[in-house]
Amino acid sequence: MKQLLRIHRYLSCFVAPVMLFFALSGAWQAFRLHENRKDGSYHAPAALALLSQVHKAERLSGAAAVWFRFGQLTVAVAFMTTAVIGLVMAFRVARPTWPVWLCLAAGIALPVLLALAARAG
Repeated sequence: MKQLLRIHRYLSCFVAPVMLFFALSGAWQAFRLHENRKDGSYHAPAALALLSQVHKAERLSGAAAVWFRFGQLTVAVAFMTTAVIGLVMAFRVARPTWPVWLCLAAGIALPVLLALAARAG
């Protein structure tokens, strides 16, 4: 258990900055705050537009694209690993385990329900 905790701690520290960045930039992109409006009613701050380019790796080519995609893969694997380790630790430590199951079920159900609601609306 101590080894799992140590791995989880360091992987979490590794992926936390990029997770926070992608969560924040995804939030402003959900509201299209990185794009100017065609009618001129809104001009995106230059910083938001520039930082949003990170999500558009298809514009990269050559070695830069390969390294960028390798970096994305590394972060994705580290994130998935730390998430799985976190779940394992939660089930090993929590007594009773029903709150863990409840949070896990809610974490699965909420995005599914939001996607269904968006599709229906």
